[in-house]
Amino acid sequence: MSRFRKQIPESHGEFISLGAVGWVHKVNGRIALKSPREDNCDKFAHENKMYEIFGSHFPCPDLSHSFLRVPPGNFLALYTGGTLEERLRGHQNRSEGPGGGIIMEVKQKESISLVERWIMELSNAAAWLESLGYVHNDIRPPNLLLDAHDHLKLADFDSVQEIGTPAEGSAAPWARVLGPEAGEECGSFGVNGARYEQFAIGSVLYLMTRGYEPYDDGTIDPENAPVVVDLLQRMEFPPLGEARLDTIIEKCWKGRFNSLTDLAAETKLLPGAIDLPRATAFEEKYCSQIRKECEQLVENGILDED
Repeated sequence: MSRFRKQIPESHGEFISLGAVGWVHKVNGRIALKSPREDNCDKFAHENKMYEIFGSHFPCPDLSHSFLRVPPGNFLALYTGGTLEERLRGHQNRSEGPGGGIIMEVKQKESISLVERWIMELSNAAAWLESLGYVHNDIRPPNLLLDAHDHLKLADFDSVQEIGTPAEGSAAPWARVLGPEAGEECGSFGVNGARYEQFAIGSVLYLMTRGYEPYDDGTIDPENAPVVVDLLQRMEFPPLGEARLDTIIEKCWKGRFNSLTDLAAETKLLPGAIDLPRATAFEEKYCSQIRKECEQLVENGILDED
């Protein structure tokens, strides 16, 4: 029987966050350690396996980087900018209440040029996975990290699936139950592929441009999720304008990009994607150095039980 750990392991470093699968700790200024909350955790092992696959290909600078993986731990690059959700939630004033309360005000919005670079980085990460035959399957703000230079990194790969497999879906507005336009797929999330993945990207871009999620403008009770699910299925989306980013949102929501590569190609033409500095992958020499440091940490007992 698998053992579930309720207590935060103190030996792993400074606690950063807790997810459904594992804990994340800051080891030092370069390394974060992710460890499973449960012994023999299939999803944790799956994420480690995906990082092994990623490591056999030329690296994508828009994915979070893993230096070393062992069964009880994954040594990742530390990204100090937090998550996109934390960043944008910090710009909101919300009432107290269930479901995070009702949004009262967006105090600040990110610059359009930065949003343009972010959506290019996210789309490029999704297209890179597509080129390997996979979809992330859980694109949403908590799984998008920011580094010290405000580059966006797609993270958390425990839900990755092969293209063409049945989509398990996610909470609205990051996934959409298909409507009558999908024929026999009506009432399901369809299959894993460009249509499924770009919908989530469209909703993330809406959040980036507005400062709040689709339907999170106070007009719908945060606890009334079924209403949002029904609206999305009927393709009754929030109003959009004529701006270039809104055009991309609409195309994503309506599944008009034939591939994620096509979406990435369009976002690479955005001014912010062109004018702002581009992220680069870590050099192999640096990765090798940090990998040895991680191996020494394991040898010194960082993963030993408290």
